[in-house]
Amino acid sequence: MPFPRGVRDLMPNEALFRNELIKRVEEVFQRFGFVSMDTPSFERLGVLNAKGGIGEDAKLIFEFKDEDLGLRYDNTVSLARYMAMHQELPLPFKRYYTGKDWRREEPQRMRYREFTQADIDIVGGKEILTDAEVMAAGAIAIESAGLDYTIEINDRRLAEKVFEKFGINELMFMGVLRTIDKLDKIGEEKVAEALKALGLTSELVDQIVGFINLKGNAEEKLTYADSLLGSKEHTDKLRKTLELLKQYHIRGEARINFSLVRGLDYYTGMVFEYKLANAEKKDTICGGGRYDTLIGMYGGKNIPAVGLSLGIDRILDSLRFSDSTAYTYAKVFVAFVNDGNYTYALGITNQLRASGVPAEINLASRNLSNQFAYANALKVKYAVIVGDAEMSSGKLKLRNLISGDEQTVSFDEALGVIKR
Repeated sequence: MPFPRGVRDLMPNEALFRNELIKRVEEVFQRFGFVSMDTPSFERLGVLNAKGGIGEDAKLIFEFKDEDLGLRYDNTVSLARYMAMHQELPLPFKRYYTGKDWRREEPQRMRYREFTQADIDIVGGKEILTDAEVMAAGAIAIESAGLDYTIEINDRRLAEKVFEKFGINELMFMGVLRTIDKLDKIGEEKVAEALKALGLTSELVDQIVGFINLKGNAEEKLTYADSLLGSKEHTDKLRKTLELLKQYHIRGEARINFSLVRGLDYYTGMVFEYKLANAEKKDTICGGGRYDTLIGMYGGKNIPAVGLSLGIDRILDSLRFSDSTAYTYAKVFVAFVNDGNYTYALGITNQLRASGVPAEINLASRNLSNQFAYANALKVKYAVIVGDAEMSSGKLKLRNLISGDEQTVSFDEALGVIKR
């Protein structure tokens, strides 16, 4: 039977690794004061594509046949709809959510049709403060996964002003943004060809390509933009955000990248992406930005907002999670010599569980040797063994399955060894 493209099964070791990663990430979000909420996996098509909010990517929505519904494309649109329906919530509203999303696109390396994203958003609040808070929380979440990264930052409003200075009219602005956003994927030459296909002159294309490929540190790039526009007005927020990020003591370097605009049309200001550092491929593992008009598309007033999405699947692939060896949460496997020992063994198992130690008991008809083989296959560190002698003495045998050491001890003594 053919397996669907763009999705994958996870083996127990992979699922355990993923769950532990999500736990670490969410613990960071919780430390930053983000609250949890949930939204459905599908929305009305009008919600998913409100006033063209996701632009040309609307064609990638999985639609339900004969119904006005589609699987969510990302978690941001559902949040915007939720906020429009619940304007009684106190602002700023800080939320986190981890869940699956779906996009009907061509599967490729690190790009799936079904994938998991961990999102944070701040709705309301002061722009520069909330931008820095979201970016810092995302950075520290990535650090919790043990990855090195750089943050690339730009401001769509700055790009708009520069392109306006070059002579690009408002009607062509989104087309130009979507094209230059593909620079990392298709390269400079094809970007130039695509810009010419939009009707831009060779001279104008050269100006755009020169701007988005500008070299230098953050201040040098911002100073160049100032010289083009004749003032520092349009780079002020970028400068202040970079300064504020330093107060969070994040490990990754924050860089200005004028080619970064992100493909979704609903972004209105600051945009940012986190790329793997010290890697052959500078894969994007997280991205986000400011969307100050999206909530207003669902009714009521516009509420400024900023957020990001961590690509859990991309992080997992970066960490080579399929090579992980942990297979089960159980720390102890309880084995017994004969069926008459089962009730005693079950009592010990439940005592371990009640004491906070994940434990598994033999549930199959097999001899002691095969029970050990099963425990080793699960990569459990300890085995508790009980037979008639242990039942009579009220004790148990504790074996370290890694070293092979075995001792007869009381339950409390065994618990102390296991917890150490």
